Amino acid sequence: MPVATVPSPNAVGVPTNVVFRITFNDYPDPDTVRSNSILLTTGFFWVPGTYGVDLIGKAAVVRPIRWLSPDLGYSLHLRPALTSLSGCHGPNEEIEFITGPGPADDPAPATPPFTEVQAIFAARCAGGCHLGADDAGGGCLTTPAAGLSLCAAEAGNALVGVPSHQTDQLDLVQPGDSARSYLLRKLLPATSNDGRLPGVYGQREPPGEPLPEDQLRLIAAWIDGGALR
Repeated sequence: MPVATVPSPNAVGVPTNVVFRITFNDYPDPDTVRSNSILLTTGFFWVPGTYGVDLIGKAAVVRPIRWLSPDLGYSLHLRPALTSLSGCHGPNEEIEFITGPGPADDPAPATPPFTEVQAIFAARCAGGCHLGADDAGGGCLTTPAAGLSLCAAEAGNALVGVPSHQTDQLDLVQPGDSARSYLLRKLLPATSNDGRLPGVYGQREPPGEPLPEDQLRLIAAWIDGGALR
């Protein structure tokens, strides 16, 4: 079920370049976040958009393909076709709002370089299952766990566009789509009884304390920015 929305119900003066965000109490399934589950209309007209998921924030995100008209009423329709990764259906409700006179400032976020992502791997995995003990000097394990080497010399090629060994449904990193990247799902601090998201196998990574949100968001931003390396 949704716990918060942007804009909020009956909001007035919503920026015409609004990005819709529906936050849930569970992880939304990216494959169900589409126009048959979240629909934006004004009067009898459908407003097309692009759809995505912020798994870290448990939120569905919709970006209209163009700015909305100023000073006009809109409705955001939420339908049960939207489900969580655990299979729970979303609500059947509508969120009505009125736009303001124009857009808000919306600076584009910078995409972090892969070196910042690699620094997280080195800090949490150095000398462990996926990195060589001398990784700081460029060494790599010859037989890393699950065949996945995260040492500096190999990590990018080992992750981007590479199918996961644990599921045939997802690549480890799908450039431009962190929600459909198995790596991010493996890192999330899920709240299920076994500590994993549905469809994620083996233990959550890394062992011990989960990565803090700022590091998870940095990894997600790198993936969504194209996973350049």
